[in-house]
Amino acid sequence: MSADSFSIAQRQSGIGVLLIFLTTVYKFIRGFWVLGVYFLLKSPGGRIMFFVGLGVSILAILALIYSYWYYRKFLFHIDYSKEEFKLQKGVFSTEDIAIPFDKIQQVYLKRSILQRIINVYSLVIETAGSSDKEISIKAISKEKADQLSTLLIRAKKEAVTAETEAGELEDPVNKEVLWTHRLNFSDLLKIGFSTNYLRGLALIFVFFSTIYNELRPFVEDYSEDLDEQLDQIPGMLESMGVFVIVAILMLLLSMVITVVEVFIKYYGLKLQQSKNSLELEMGLKTNTKISLQPRRIQLLQVTTNPVQKWLNLYEARFSLASSENTLEKSKIKIPGLGETTVEKIKSFVYADAKEEVSLEQTFHPNRILLFRQMFQSVFLPIALSVFFPVFTDYISFITWAILAGIYLIMGIIWQLKLFKSKKLQISDDFLRLRSGVWNKKEETVETYKLQSLSISQPIWYKKRNVCNISFHTAGGDVSFRAVDKKIVPYLNYILFKIESTN
Repeated sequence: MSADSFSIAQRQSGIGVLLIFLTTVYKFIRGFWVLGVYFLLKSPGGRIMFFVGLGVSILAILALIYSYWYYRKFLFHIDYSKEEFKLQKGVFSTEDIAIPFDKIQQVYLKRSILQRIINVYSLVIETAGSSDKEISIKAISKEKADQLSTLLIRAKKEAVTAETEAGELEDPVNKEVLWTHRLNFSDLLKIGFSTNYLRGLALIFVFFSTIYNELRPFVEDYSEDLDEQLDQIPGMLESMGVFVIVAILMLLLSMVITVVEVFIKYYGLKLQQSKNSLELEMGLKTNTKISLQPRRIQLLQVTTNPVQKWLNLYEARFSLASSENTLEKSKIKIPGLGETTVEKIKSFVYADAKEEVSLEQTFHPNRILLFRQMFQSVFLPIALSVFFPVFTDYISFITWAILAGIYLIMGIIWQLKLFKSKKLQISDDFLRLRSGVWNKKEETVETYKLQSLSISQPIWYKKRNVCNISFHTAGGDVSFRAVDKKIVPYLNYILFKIESTN
C-alpha cells in the first residue's frame, strides 16, 4: 500500500448501484405497504392492476436511473496536502464534505444482511464537532475498506500531538491480542430470557396499535360482522382463567421477541483487547466492527439484575466522545460479560488512573426526593379513585380496593429501595453513580474527562438547602438529584481537577 493511496478520486464498488437501487425500493415499499394490504383485501380488477403495475414499473426504472447517477456522483479521496478526507455526493444538488484528519474520531466497518449477500462493506467515519453523527461509504470492497481505514487511522495518529493520542492508536494489522471474549448460542439465550420483558410487551403493543391505525378504514367496512363476534367476548373474559392464560401467553411472546432481538443485535459478538484498543464485532442484521480507545470512552456503565448476576452476566455500556448531547446517541452496549471480563475492561479503560480509596466520599440524596417519589406512587390510585363511579360496571369496589392496596404497598417498598440504592461517590480520580432496585447500575467517569458541571435548585429545594447536579462530558450528561449543598467543596475540587489537567 503506497503512501499516496486514494489520492485520486474513486467511486464505490460497481455492485453499489444494485445496493442503492434495492435500498431505494425498500424505502418505497416501507412507505407504501398499506396500499399493498388494501389491494390484497379489495381484490381490484385487472384494469386497476394494469395501471398499478405500470406505475410500479415506471418508478422502478426511475429508481434505477437515480441509483446509477448517485453512484456516478459519489466520489471520495484523500487530500494529503491539505490533510483532509474529501467526499462528494448528490444527484440533484451536490454536497462537498471535507474532514480534517485531526477531526476524525472513529473509523469502523459494518455490514447489513444485504451487504453480506452482495459482498460489500460500509466504511463509517465519525467526526468531532459535527451535527451529523457519521459519514458512510456504503458499498466498498473488504480490501479497499481495510486499506482506507488503515490510512485514515494513521493520518489521524500523525495529525494529533504526541502527548495526547500518539501512543493510543496502533496499526490495525498484526496487533497482539491479549484476551478474547465471545458469546455463544447458550449465552445469547441466557441474555434474552433474563432481559427486561417490558420492552417486548411494549413492542407487541406498538405493533398491534400500528396495525390497527393503518387498517382502521378497512376494518370499519366490516364493522357489522365484527360486532356480532365481539358481542360474545365479554362473556368469555368473565373467567379469570382466560385472563391468566392471556397474560401468560403475552409474557411468553414478549420473551420470544426479546430473545430474537438479542440474537439480531449481538449474534457473533467478539470482544478482544490489544495493547491500545478494544476490538468489538457483533450483529446479525447489521454486522459492526469498531475499535475503542480509552481516551474516547467518556463514561462506563455496568448493569445487571439478580437473575443475570446469578448467571454471571453483566452488560457494559460505553459512552463515547460525540457531538451529540445525549448518552444514547453515542452508546455502545456489550451484554453477556462475566465479572472477570468486566474487571479486565475496567483495568484497560482506567489503566492510567490511581484509585484513592482514602479520599472517597459518598453522598446520598435528601429525603425530600423520597417524599416526591412516594407522592408519585400514590398519585395514580388516588386519581383513579376520583373517577371510580365510571368503572363500577366493570369492577367491584372490593376488587378495586384490593388492587389499589397491593399497588400502594409494592410502590412504597419499591421507592424505599430505590432511594437507598442511589449513591454518588467522589474520589481523587473517579466519579461513580450507583442506583437501581432490580436493574443494578454503576456509572463511572474519570474526573479529568468531565467538561463542566451545573447546579440547579428548584424553589421547593431552597428551604432544605439541597440541589440537583449535572455532570457534563463529551459523551453526554449524567445527573444526581436532591443532594445536600455540603457537596459544594467537593464540586469545587472537581472543577479544579478539570482545569488543572492536560
